[in-house]
Amino acid sequence: MLGLQAHFEAPVARGHSPAGGYTGAAGGAACGDLVRVSLTVEGDRVVDAGFDAAGCAAAVAAGSAAVGLARGRPLLEVARLGPAEVAAELGGLVPAKRHAAELAADALHRALGAAARATAAVPAPTAGTRVLVAMSGGVDSAVAALLASRGGEQAVAVTLELWADRDHDPEGSCCSASAVRGARALAHGMGLPHLTIDLREEFRAGVVQPFLDDHAAGLTPNPCVRCNGHVRLDAMLELAGRLGARSLATGHYARVVDDGAGPLLRAAAEPAKDQSYVLAALAPATLARLRFPLGELAKPRVRELAADAG
Repeated sequence: MLGLQAHFEAPVARGHSPAGGYTGAAGGAACGDLVRVSLTVEGDRVVDAGFDAAGCAAAVAAGSAAVGLARGRPLLEVARLGPAEVAAELGGLVPAKRHAAELAADALHRALGAAARATAAVPAPTAGTRVLVAMSGGVDSAVAALLASRGGEQAVAVTLELWADRDHDPEGSCCSASAVRGARALAHGMGLPHLTIDLREEFRAGVVQPFLDDHAAGLTPNPCVRCNGHVRLDAMLELAGRLGARSLATGHYARVVDDGAGPLLRAAAEPAKDQSYVLAALAPATLARLRFPLGELAKPRVRELAADAG
């Protein structure tokens, strides 16, 4: 731990942008603070990182702390870093300055997710298996992660950032930046590494615009079928492969069975919660890599499991 003053006066890799690196930024709020982190991932490790920051001394120090904590470390260890670790590296922050640690963590994770998606090659664990778990921050995905980790597998959480619209509640909507932060905090609280994938462009091009076009043409599109079939799950399964994860678990209420000829999608045990219809476009090869831990459970039981876990 260097402390806030040391990180401010002699920041780690400030102004350094690794060649071929991936960049994430956070800030631009009323306070004017902005942190930008760039990093490179080779194999299973963050091999280089740098940052820049504008605003108060705490923002500069937090960017330095985040980069110092990430450089040279395994990707899945860096995925466990959050505002608490950044603040601890600074010797603690007063409440008025804690936002600096949050900005640095946000920027770090945006860069980390982009790099992991493009260049990571994490080997499968030598003992046991690894599962990637989709987490939205809600109770269903949290219990899915809980059940996956209780099964003895190494669970890694992932959250998708799908939406940002300054004119239409960008912070309160599902899969917004604030929802991603909430999901990350929940995953870290469960002891899980967490990655973020920015799919805002893909979501707008592959789901929103086709929905608008179909609606204008007098059709009745189902955006959830398109989103799950061509945007969300494809991206997460690709990431799972890069992270050495054998499967992807989600909080959908659905089941997959094998009739001897291959995987088949089946309705959830609780008909009122069934979500199999939004997965209807998935190919058998995709279904074979998916797991739905809630498929046999009723919603009251899911709430009980969440309450028992605290």
